[in-house]
Amino acid sequence: MFKMKTRSKKRLLTGDRPTGGLHLGHYVGSIQNRIKLQDEYDSFFIIADLQVYTDQIQKAKRVGENIYELMADYLALGLSENNTFFIQSQVPELAELTIYLSFLTQVSRINRNPTLKNEIKMYGTKSISLGLYSYPVSQASDILAFNPDVVPVGKDQLPHIELTRVLARKFNRDYSNVFNIPKGLLGDTPILVGTDGQDKMSKSLNNAIFLSDKDEDIHNKVMKMYTDPNRVRATDPGKVEGNPLFVYHRLFNPDVKEVLDFETRYKNGTVGDVEVKKRLSEVLIDFIAPIRSKREKYIKDKGHIDSVLKRGINNARMVATETVSGVRKGLGINYGDKFR
Repeated sequence: MFKMKTRSKKRLLTGDRPTGGLHLGHYVGSIQNRIKLQDEYDSFFIIADLQVYTDQIQKAKRVGENIYELMADYLALGLSENNTFFIQSQVPELAELTIYLSFLTQVSRINRNPTLKNEIKMYGTKSISLGLYSYPVSQASDILAFNPDVVPVGKDQLPHIELTRVLARKFNRDYSNVFNIPKGLLGDTPILVGTDGQDKMSKSLNNAIFLSDKDEDIHNKVMKMYTDPNRVRATDPGKVEGNPLFVYHRLFNPDVKEVLDFETRYKNGTVGDVEVKKRLSEVLIDFIAPIRSKREKYIKDKGHIDSVLKRGINNARMVATETVSGVRKGLGINYGDKFR
């Protein structure tokens, strides 16, 4: 029977698609939690480049540069270089494991995936590639290859974690006890509302404040931010709960007394949106400016990023190879191992 090696630390795995730089929603939804947990766990961070191709293959030429953007953000935010950072496409064992897990996955289960259902609703089945249709299985492989104990994710990713857990249990029960059963781990703020107040912060919705934004851009975005639509004048009592202005102040303004004062005066109609927005603009500039400065240094030193990734890819391949070997043995197809 396949036996997993004992390890001194529990393992964490999570990651992002390289579609450009990170924004404040990424930070509060996941990155902040990763920073907090990285010393406690043996942390693996996947840059899921192949996932970009499932629905944005026309942007393939940008993926390589986006990987540097993403890594620069990671390191500038404080994720340690001692963690394992790796690129999905550079660990071929993940593709092999995806094939094996696809044999255990019913089409009916894939059809129930909320993300896929939404894509089909938006674009229709004729526009959905096989790669996109099967990506929940690929994502499960990305996780299970490294046998993590926890997977920090946003709330919308929890259905993917559940599929991963289902496949892991099924394989362990029917073939061999190869996989840990990972748990999804939500941050304190799993979803950050966008500047438009209508949906979560997203690149595609054009409602995001990026960690690479210049001071002027941050200020302009904040000054256009959605607030209480029923408040016509500064003297009108305003709504604080659910108001993006105050959601952001609570998350990023370190002066708790100032935030409480703004909230009280806003409810009483004794402070205007402009004053609250100007202060929020200053707060976010103070938060983002040093991160932007660090990320610019990393972007200029791509050789250093390459060395971090090379080390991470080598480590990721060693771990994934061990897992896939156990899967082959469990399925009884390890007869080909003598040719490797």
